[in-house]
Amino acid sequence: MDTTFSVLPPAPDYNPVKQAVARAEELGEKTIAATLGYFSTMPSSTDIIANPVLYHTPVDCNGTNITLDIRSFTIRGIIPEHDILRGKAGPIDVIFTGLFSEPEGAAAGKETLATFLDQQFFENTSDERVEQIGEFVKKFPGLGPEVAMQHFAILRKATEGRPENSGIHDERDAGELLTEMIACHMDNVAVGGISAYLNYLMVAKPESSESDLAAAAKEFIAQEVSQGRNAFQVSYSLILGHHANDHESLILERMGTIQIHHGSAGSNMVARYMATLHTLSVSDFFTASQMALDGARHFGAIHDMSDFVQELEGLTVEERAARIREKVLSGGLPTFGHPEISAAGRGNQVQQDPRPAIYIAPVFDAIDAGELTLTPAQQDRLAIARLIYMTAFVQGVLKPQREDEPPLRLTANTDFGAWCVQEALGIEEADRTLLTYIFRGFGWMMDAREQLQQKMIRPVIAPNPKIVPKESDDNTIPDLVSRVHARLSSDNPFSSQRSGSQR
Repeated sequence: MDTTFSVLPPAPDYNPVKQAVARAEELGEKTIAATLGYFSTMPSSTDIIANPVLYHTPVDCNGTNITLDIRSFTIRGIIPEHDILRGKAGPIDVIFTGLFSEPEGAAAGKETLATFLDQQFFENTSDERVEQIGEFVKKFPGLGPEVAMQHFAILRKATEGRPENSGIHDERDAGELLTEMIACHMDNVAVGGISAYLNYLMVAKPESSESDLAAAAKEFIAQEVSQGRNAFQVSYSLILGHHANDHESLILERMGTIQIHHGSAGSNMVARYMATLHTLSVSDFFTASQMALDGARHFGAIHDMSDFVQELEGLTVEERAARIREKVLSGGLPTFGHPEISAAGRGNQVQQDPRPAIYIAPVFDAIDAGELTLTPAQQDRLAIARLIYMTAFVQGVLKPQREDEPPLRLTANTDFGAWCVQEALGIEEADRTLLTYIFRGFGWMMDAREQLQQKMIRPVIAPNPKIVPKESDDNTIPDLVSRVHARLSSDNPFSSQRSGSQR
């Protein structure tokens, strides 16, 4: 394990800012060279992720043909996104490749990594820890898992004190630091999952004592272990509040695996910043990043979406559509648009993040297979989500005094898909960033390892050209995006579409 974890991929050598400054000076463009000099401390590039536009597919939007320019990522130029959809790459493959690239002995390294993740997770499901979480949840019921994670992270930090060689800094051995980050993260994962499960129990049996809660959680985890489930699979069940079936596990594992990747989202920016600051505690690194992830406007905001749907539930259909249009025009529509890609426009071409479709597709498959049945309340709330999709993208919104122009259309971002999936699976609203936290935490580790080599944060880091894939003729992703769009555009998309079923 020490050998595997000590592998630190070299920092990329592609430096577009430095090259641009040199060229400007060569041309005698002193003003341009001086302006570019303000950006000279930015890192050269990233060797972890690239997500260029790779596909173009036409879709029908209320009679108008719109071309979606679909972005799709690759991890270190080794694992393309469509490999995850095909089942060729799972969580461990993506995590390992992101952390280490593709060193010699990768197969053995992946096995070592998987074993270590399980070990760290299950060490934190001990009787003592479960009893501590039971005591906390009984005293503070109904809170999101982030509260329990932060509480126990502070206790961990207080207990450990400040060892001489701790935290995140340049002098730490790469393997030692990664080992501590994984141990800290998997502790948080266990605490968050168990607290979410205990809150389900509190809703069902509010009279439960601390010992009742702890005993039920221990038995639940023991049953999961007896089925041979790993740390991630146990987490799916804890988040759901019941033992996950194969369809539920598939849905959550696909969504989680896609979430792993290192990106430029707010939580990743915070992870880079904390690594640059040299945090005195590894716990602080994860707590700060998680707080950004759990914010009310985290690049689309799962929590913000829940609040908006709740607001719309109290309105008539006509009032709902008007309120959605108002949100579009004000730039505050949750889970639509994106600050860094062209996910909005009045023309016939707009960029699309494929993740909403990637997440939702297996939900539709499970519904059609009769393996997932939604309650009337879930159907109503998902109908509101569909109305938002229809209003913001399919129909588009006309701006006052600009009615002669084409409508403004916004495409859905990753959080729209995540919200719909978790609504369909009945996951509590307070728990809807936990799955993202579990998997995105490994992206933060990738960020920290790269940041310690590059020394400077910025919102978007240009990928090294060598990891940028060429446009692909593989139709896995565009076909899926088109299929999910057509389904969402139809009546009652979250009802079974099987032949002979009631639509």
